[in-house]
Amino acid sequence: MSHTINPEFIALAEATRDALANIALDGDESGEYAAAREILENSGLLALRIPAALGGPGASQVEITEVFRILAQADPGIAQLLQPHYGFTDAVVMLGSDEARERLYADIRAGKRIANAAAERGGRHAADFSTVFTRQEDGSYLASGQKFYATGSLGAAWITVMAVDGEGSVIMSFIPTDAPGLEIIDDWSGMGQRGSGSGTLRLSEVAVPADFVFAWSPATRPTAWAEAGRLAHAAIDVGIAEGALRFGVASVRASNRVPFELAQYASLVEDPILRFQVGKESAAVRAVAALLRETAAVIDRAEATPDAPESLLTEVREGLLATKALSADVSNRVATELFSWTGARTADRSLRADRFWRNARTHTLHDPVRLRYADLGQIELNR
Repeated sequence: MSHTINPEFIALAEATRDALANIALDGDESGEYAAAREILENSGLLALRIPAALGGPGASQVEITEVFRILAQADPGIAQLLQPHYGFTDAVVMLGSDEARERLYADIRAGKRIANAAAERGGRHAADFSTVFTRQEDGSYLASGQKFYATGSLGAAWITVMAVDGEGSVIMSFIPTDAPGLEIIDDWSGMGQRGSGSGTLRLSEVAVPADFVFAWSPATRPTAWAEAGRLAHAAIDVGIAEGALRFGVASVRASNRVPFELAQYASLVEDPILRFQVGKESAAVRAVAALLRETAAVIDRAEATPDAPESLLTEVREGLLATKALSADVSNRVATELFSWTGARTADRSLRADRFWRNARTHTLHDPVRLRYADLGQIELNR
């Protein structure tokens, strides 16, 4: 099935990918990503999800999924900055006034990013919140608490914070990162996704106007919206796999050595077993990329369908389960297998070939793959 994709969006993504690729090795080695974030913020990509009805590009899920995939080929950590940004660009419509919504849209148009802070440490799970928004007499809130792994927080202009109010109800808010009492700490120490800018967030009685706070529940969070966030992660995994495959193939082509046992071949490219190995991984990457596009198209249909029927939402969920599980498996496998294609020389630290595996392994830990396969298996067995 073909899907309409604006070629201008793809051209922007490819130009941004190429610019990021030029500095990806330096960033991975030094941990310094300010230049990469600047490339992203000046790329013209940040406004893609502003609705066409409001004068924005109105990019579809199919289109932004392609953006994630393309950027992740070069630097999946930087690609991940767009996951909360696009997701919460969609949520701006939930704000309580025209003034609040227009303030956010104006900043997004100007290339300013939105980050997200949800996960906390100390509870039974990441969504067991201790961060509290206390209501004031004028209707505003004072926010206090601490968040771990605040995705994209470094360099962001806004951050969305999930918390509980005085009655224990879950709420969501948009807070400017320069608000008094808000502190972002650059302490993300993961072995991969180093460019994701995910530090600790501390809130010390941060004043938040009521118009920037809204209830957060299944009723206010459409299924298609929630699944689109998960699809973004799958797109990043597919991009990692494509980047790893491209790197591995280039390494094979550039090699002028063959194992002693294969001395009859002029180059590694002639090795039939290696051809099989590369072809197998290429087929897997192509297949999961196609599944990614199909799932994105189903989400677009759900978003375009008022009161989408349960049958369509079920199609969204099932497609996402398969895409999420397969993209995680394929990205980890390709990032591992590429080392066997050219041997010990690929382990040279100057190549930083391990960045593909470190990024894939780190990023795919977001969502336990075994649970996604189990969920899909349960569906199949109980139809």
